[in-house]
Amino acid sequence: MKKILVIVVMLIGGALKAQDSGEFTVPFSNPTGAMKLMVDIKTGSIKVKGTARKDVLVKYSSEKDDDDDRDHGRDHDRNSNRDGLKKISNGTMNLEASEYQNTVKVNSDNWSAKIEVTIEVPSTINMKVKTYNDGDLDISNITGTVELINYNGAITATGISGTVVAETYNGDIKIVYDKLTPETPLSYANYNGDIDLTFPAGLKASFKMKTKQGEIYSGFDAQVQKSGPIKQESKTGVYKVQIDDWVKVDVNGGGPEISVQTYNGDIYLRKK
Repeated sequence: MKKILVIVVMLIGGALKAQDSGEFTVPFSNPTGAMKLMVDIKTGSIKVKGTARKDVLVKYSSEKDDDDDRDHGRDHDRNSNRDGLKKISNGTMNLEASEYQNTVKVNSDNWSAKIEVTIEVPSTINMKVKTYNDGDLDISNITGTVELINYNGAITATGISGTVVAETYNGDIKIVYDKLTPETPLSYANYNGDIDLTFPAGLKASFKMKTKQGEIYSGFDAQVQKSGPIKQESKTGVYKVQIDDWVKVDVNGGGPEISVQTYNGDIYLRKK
């Protein structure tokens, strides 16, 4: 039976504005096999860097606010309950890492303490990285398959030679590909923010793009196809007209579909 490696970090915050930080490594069961990283942080930022290492290095830090920052906006009655008392802690920061069957998981389920995690991994790794509040995702030098989810913050991925699927609600998305895995469908979506994508000049793809309150710009020479009304009549006699406002573009003869969608922002397609 394979062992499960678990590392748990719990820190008690200082009374004043302090920086809790540290690092640790997590080995893979089989460093020569396919490797996967899964990161889920509730509040904070995540950086992942591809390197030549064979394990996972996790660096973490958590910055605590002082009394004035934390008390801002709170009512007087609540603050008066603390008169004559000295604060000795402003909560804990927790972080857990585990490895099982060549998958490393890094998690923090604390919504109130902001944490910043920087992770160094083998560049060939596949990964799913997610954060929810008050932080950005920054990925670099990865050749594997990457899924990025951020609810309130930006997503940036550079030096990519694999594939990236990215989704955020509030924040810009910026992806720069050095190479692209052939015949792989890709998708990028947000609600508020721009989507800025850079691809190799030889890209063969069929883009399907939509922005409600923005514009689309392209550095590729391509024929734009703007769909018109689609008329449908069902067997029950219902007649329907649907306006499909997707903009479709074939680059270098077309290829796998790349879906790009934002509600309030611009879309940029750049040629490297």
